[in-house]
Amino acid sequence: MKAHHIDRKKSIREKVNLILPDGLMIVLAAIMAPIVLVPIFVILPATVDASLKFADYFILSIFIAEYLLKTIFAQDVVKHILNPWHVLDLIIIVLPLVSLLPVFANEFGLSFPVLRLIRIARIFALGGRAIDRKIEMAAPAQETTSALKPVSKIQVMDKNLESVYKDVQYSQLHDFLASSTNTWIDISGITEADFDRLSNVFGISRILLESELVDEAFPRIDYYENLSMIFARIANMKTTEKNPAKFMVSRDGFLVICQGQNIMTLSKSQTRIFNPILEKAKRIHSAEEPLVVTILYTLFRHILDKDKQIVTSLEQELVSLESISFKDSPSDFLEVTFNLRKEVNQVVPSLMHLKEIISEISTKRVPLEGFDEKHEKVFDILKDEASYLHENAVNVRDNLESLIELYINTTSHQMNRVMRLIAVLTCLGIIPAIIFGALGTNVSGNPWGIQLWQVFTIPLLLMLVLGWIFYRLGWLKW
Repeated sequence: MKAHHIDRKKSIREKVNLILPDGLMIVLAAIMAPIVLVPIFVILPATVDASLKFADYFILSIFIAEYLLKTIFAQDVVKHILNPWHVLDLIIIVLPLVSLLPVFANEFGLSFPVLRLIRIARIFALGGRAIDRKIEMAAPAQETTSALKPVSKIQVMDKNLESVYKDVQYSQLHDFLASSTNTWIDISGITEADFDRLSNVFGISRILLESELVDEAFPRIDYYENLSMIFARIANMKTTEKNPAKFMVSRDGFLVICQGQNIMTLSKSQTRIFNPILEKAKRIHSAEEPLVVTILYTLFRHILDKDKQIVTSLEQELVSLESISFKDSPSDFLEVTFNLRKEVNQVVPSLMHLKEIISEISTKRVPLEGFDEKHEKVFDILKDEASYLHENAVNVRDNLESLIELYINTTSHQMNRVMRLIAVLTCLGIIPAIIFGALGTNVSGNPWGIQLWQVFTIPLLLMLVLGWIFYRLGWLKW
């Protein structure tokens, strides 16, 4: 397997672009324009002229630093240097420096004003470079958006999971639904324009389909006169390439319609559940089993397997975090734990609703053709697994909250210790200030008869008293 190339300079390059963005460079180039032009056409006092020259070379030094840093930390240094805009940048930066070499300037007949005027061209160079970069960044984004745009795809499974029809048209669905055999229809990438056609094919109102197929909705089951609709979500776990990796879960919602001997799965996104569900269903399906029951069971089995993988990963992450001592905790400890809690807070209600759906199926509240007692026991097993996963997810959530609370309390305790120490140092530091202040006062001849030894003794005794109080309070312990 080919290893992924890691751009080790990416983080540094992002910081350089953050500190020295194109917008700032354009502003500096615009500021340089009057600094360059005014001394050419107006005779200025020596002090003003010197100040403008200082500003001129100060801005030029920023341009040089920007060019060098962005070149050194470029992903492809050669390609960066050979870029036409960067070549123009280099020329505009280097030529003014020739003015510092009178011999070289005289040899080629380059006058100082001409070299100064060249710098104004950097405004256009920077503007063109910024526009060119935006175009380059917009092109991949448009390609990605185009690639992610859902395209309606219809696949049909007929009879005993043997005949698969792909790239089916909406006009052909009537024939499959009218067939005397069980049928599974999977439609993914549904767009707004498809709802009217779906309404005509299935005999379901468009409003009902749109209200049921909402990706943000919670898993649920709804009953209607001659059909039932089950909305569920399949979770997919992934991690980012950041260091440390970030635990993330994406969920694709889909709608299951059970209507007589037919079962339909609809989704707005390209869930790609058809092939994995088909492979799993083939392993457990038999000729005498109704296709509707087999597909529905396999769907919930697939969802539970995905959720089990996520809950197991969350448990492992939790154990790993609990094994870290407070002093060895990473700086992003709270960020990591809050991210895990966010994910587990989505898993817990999802599993709870999924358990309720399976329970309703096992009690035959969902009209499924051919559903009998043996199927009821199978779905009871699924319900028990969902209950177990739900309990584990709740435990993970509770333990994460306890871990976060412990970390915050420990941090607060450490902060209190630091604040106490600062308070001690502040109180004790006042006393030497009193001593030094007293030493700066002429105490001879005063009406109180204070001696020099008293000036030192009284504050020192006060320091000892305060030190004893702080010691007894435990403020001096670290």
